[in-house]
Amino acid sequence: MGRHHALKPHHLYPVSPAHSAAPFQLLKTSYASPSAFLQTSSVSAFAVGDRIPGFKVSAAFLSSLHSNIFIELDSSYDSPDCTPYGLRPRLYDLPPSPLIGSMSSLVDVDMAPPDALRLPSNAESEKEDVGPKESTIGEDGVPTLKTFPATDNDMRAEALHIIADSVAQQRNTGANALIFHPIILAVMVGAFAVLIRIYAEPDGTTNWIMVGTTSPGVIMAVLGGIRMLLGPYIFEAERVGTWKWLNTGRSADEEQETGLHILGDSDEILLTKFGDDYIGAIVFRGAQPISSPASPGSNKRTRRAQSPTKHTKLVIRAWSVRQKYRRKEVGSALLEDAIKVGQAKGWIVGGVEFAKDHANSKRVLPAMFNGALDKYDRIANNTLEKKLAELDAGQEKGKKRK
Repeated sequence: MGRHHALKPHHLYPVSPAHSAAPFQLLKTSYASPSAFLQTSSVSAFAVGDRIPGFKVSAAFLSSLHSNIFIELDSSYDSPDCTPYGLRPRLYDLPPSPLIGSMSSLVDVDMAPPDALRLPSNAESEKEDVGPKESTIGEDGVPTLKTFPATDNDMRAEALHIIADSVAQQRNTGANALIFHPIILAVMVGAFAVLIRIYAEPDGTTNWIMVGTTSPGVIMAVLGGIRMLLGPYIFEAERVGTWKWLNTGRSADEEQETGLHILGDSDEILLTKFGDDYIGAIVFRGAQPISSPASPGSNKRTRRAQSPTKHTKLVIRAWSVRQKYRRKEVGSALLEDAIKVGQAKGWIVGGVEFAKDHANSKRVLPAMFNGALDKYDRIANNTLEKKLAELDAGQEKGKKRK
């Protein structure tokens, strides 16, 4: 028979010191703060404090540190004045800290941040922007379109960017002309015929899987070759978009080489702006033939100051409009404004023409592939002749009215 032990009441079971609740309670309170530890075990605390000098002071310091660490992160109060200025929250509409009054006597006045570091308030920023600003939106809500001279280097840089982009776009034009040229298409068809012949089986069938996997490689090789062949257009765009190109032809040696005196200290530049975007630019200068070689004592400023003569002509070095604004009469109006400026300066007496080395004059491919670029040149010359004819007709009407 098994033995049955009667259960004793709970208060009769011995409690082991290792499993007593007091150490757990002591451990729990000790994690809260040192002061809680002293309160729960006052006897041991007094004993330790009596044996370790300064223990009570250290416990009070840790208690205050514990309280500071658990400050709410979303508190709406500013930091005390002793906080470095760079670490303070930059909120200017919050109420002052309640600690300022108690800490003001401990903080030196020299610790205050200088006015130069203080961020302006909304009211101050509005006062700074009181001056009128030119609106780029018309009364009907459509951005304004206007043409004006480039008066500073920033505007001139914008013009050079537009012109350089047009030169870089010649690469795409040349690629299209090269890819879709009848000769190139015939060569590609012949290459595919050779592939089919190579992968023909003895029984008369063709391994179309091999033809299909090899053909893309051939196409990519051809496109890569075209890309390398048209690379000089990128280098030409980088050359054109510089101040050096803008001042080309103004040195004494270059004038002797070209046989032309360049009038003025710099080229004239007109910009067309649509809203906030620069969309068109034209660069031109006045030039006249050299009547006699420059004497050794003559300087560049003397040559620039020569007045226009009956042989002075307007030379257009660059004329470009951003691609999405082309064929909308933007370039035509820009060219007309340039002619009017040249007329006011007396530069069109000897005529108006595009420079032989204008920004878009470079050709990389053989002449048989430059049909599209040559077509653009013919369109530009026809537009110039049309504008000059309109100008002459307007002058004749004005004389008849008088």
